[in-house]
Amino acid sequence: MTTDADVIIAGAGPAGSLAAFELARQGVSVLILEKSMFPRYKVCGAGLTYKILREIPFDVSPVLETRIHSIIFSSGFREGFTRTSDEPMLFCSNRDVFDDFLLKKALEAGARVIHGKKVMGVSQGNEFVTAVTRSGTYRSKLLIGADGASSAVARSAGLHDHILPGLAWEAEIKVDPEVVKAFSQTVFLDWGSFPGGYGWVFPKGDHFSIGVGGPSNLSKWMMPYYKKLLEYLETGFGIKVLETISLKSWPIPVRVKRSLFHNGRILVAGDAAGLADPLTGEGIYYAVRSGILAARSCHAYLQNEFSSLEPYTKAVNDELMCELLEANRIKYLFNAVPMKIHKFVRDNDRAWRAFVRILRGERWYEDVPAGFGRWKVLWGAACYFSEWISDIKERRFLRKGFNKI
Repeated sequence: MTTDADVIIAGAGPAGSLAAFELARQGVSVLILEKSMFPRYKVCGAGLTYKILREIPFDVSPVLETRIHSIIFSSGFREGFTRTSDEPMLFCSNRDVFDDFLLKKALEAGARVIHGKKVMGVSQGNEFVTAVTRSGTYRSKLLIGADGASSAVARSAGLHDHILPGLAWEAEIKVDPEVVKAFSQTVFLDWGSFPGGYGWVFPKGDHFSIGVGGPSNLSKWMMPYYKKLLEYLETGFGIKVLETISLKSWPIPVRVKRSLFHNGRILVAGDAAGLADPLTGEGIYYAVRSGILAARSCHAYLQNEFSSLEPYTKAVNDELMCELLEANRIKYLFNAVPMKIHKFVRDNDRAWRAFVRILRGERWYEDVPAGFGRWKVLWGAACYFSEWISDIKERRFLRKGFNKI
């Protein structure tokens, strides 16, 4: 039976576009089915770390808006302090521009895209995969699901398991241009206001991106937290909202166990695979990296170097899930004693340097236990009890909220 491409990719976000780029430049026939017209608005803080940029096999500097050298930390909007790095810690971009840039690179490499085609489900036989859309079906030898947190591919292929839902709200806001200029190299980060919760402010050229995130079961407290963040910014730093360009929410899928990331001829990557950092909510690095891993596995399979796509699942579990599981343990530790860790980063230069190295991708979450020296033998026990304490605090906050705890 004829196919529409060797590989169909559902979704043209970072995972889908990087997978398409990698495959197309190897001469593989690639068709991307994307539900939206590009460029399209995407709810995301879009802080791009060095480890993201190192994974992308082409220059993305044309779409980088700002370089971040300073972070203003607070915990529950208290105990504020500023830490600065001579070298940039991360860069900021607008996701509509960034994603469109990645997609264009994939198209230049030889991939094809059809916009306005949302994949509603998939089925597979012995020799091909069928992607079902509202207006027709498409066949390929392999299919990569990169269709986001609500992935129809992952669900219909039985690959949506062990995923805890997170939630974030993000706004693009206009403020006084002089204020934007004053904080053009600064990120604001509030953490510890509630279990698993955080707020951020990223400069984006002529405006700010402001957001809050946390566990979805605490979603009713997100908007009160967002309003507290706006009050804190106006009172403490003169950042007054002149216009809210947009205010939207989006899910953050966090996979909490190693699992399967393929089923027969189908793979999932990025948010569709639940590959988001449980500590920060960051998902672009994991989207980019898993997209590249998926492309390499598909290419090897098509070249008869692999007899199945099992190596992809193994690579994701061995490389990415190890980091995400360690990040989950660190999240519980932070939730248990947020103010102690807040002050540790403030007062301890070694802790700050470690924070920057992780942010820049020079160190990994798995390196954190070793940083405790002779006390690292207690790391497992500390994380175990922290999970228990974190759960208690989360249930208490669910009952009482901000004003009564």
